[in-house]
Amino acid sequence: MECATIYYDRMHYFPMHLHPDRYTFSYIISGSANLVCNNSEFVLKPDTLVIIPPYVAHQTLIKHFFHYNVIRVPVPFSFNNLNNNQLGLTIIENSTLYKNHFNYWFDLIRANMAEGTEIPDVFKHFLTGQGSSLTKSEVLIKKSIMHLEKNYNRTLPVEELSDLVHLSESHFQRLFKKTIGISPSRYLQNLRIEKAKEYIYIRDRNSFTDIAYDTGFFDQSHFNKYFKINVGMIPKRYADLVKNDRILQF
Repeated sequence: MECATIYYDRMHYFPMHLHPDRYTFSYIISGSANLVCNNSEFVLKPDTLVIIPPYVAHQTLIKHFFHYNVIRVPVPFSFNNLNNNQLGLTIIENSTLYKNHFNYWFDLIRANMAEGTEIPDVFKHFLTGQGSSLTKSEVLIKKSIMHLEKNYNRTLPVEELSDLVHLSESHFQRLFKKTIGISPSRYLQNLRIEKAKEYIYIRDRNSFTDIAYDTGFFDQSHFNKYFKINVGMIPKRYADLVKNDRILQF
């Protein structure tokens, strides 16, 4: 598990994206942001707790200032949370009931305490139970996503994915977006950015040209453009923050 304190002091838009490998627990400290999920829009204000499961597509608009603490809970590859609830995420306003529990958990993780690796009982019910069976459509989409996970560093036309699951391109794209919440191309871009953040985090010396090619971008210019769109800063700025322990790879 990892935690971070995140500050934004200017307007920024995070396009529709998802986190395939983690739950995020966020507690809003100050400022505000607009979050859109499943065609519903919410204003996130101080003392709001937000829990976003894996594979829940969402977008965020920060208009001025936004400050929050976030805890990342990694999970194995799983589709069992696709129908977690009608909205897909949990938003609790005026969540003072959870504030002390969240802060205590956050401090344990930040201090590298062993207890921080355990999810507090008060938060466990937000995690989707395991063991539910997949529908036929979810099996097909899971197969296509596993293919994306293995081949994100090369050109991947939609036709290749649709052929893999024996569907027409149009049918596959509709099914993918209905199941996951974003298009296959948007998912691939999101995946490449997440992989790039991991490479920046683990490599002592960052060659952004190498990272661009290793994650499937045409060149560094193309990489810089989409990294800034998705993360809010260019790769060099992100790497500097990582180096100075001012941000984690969220």
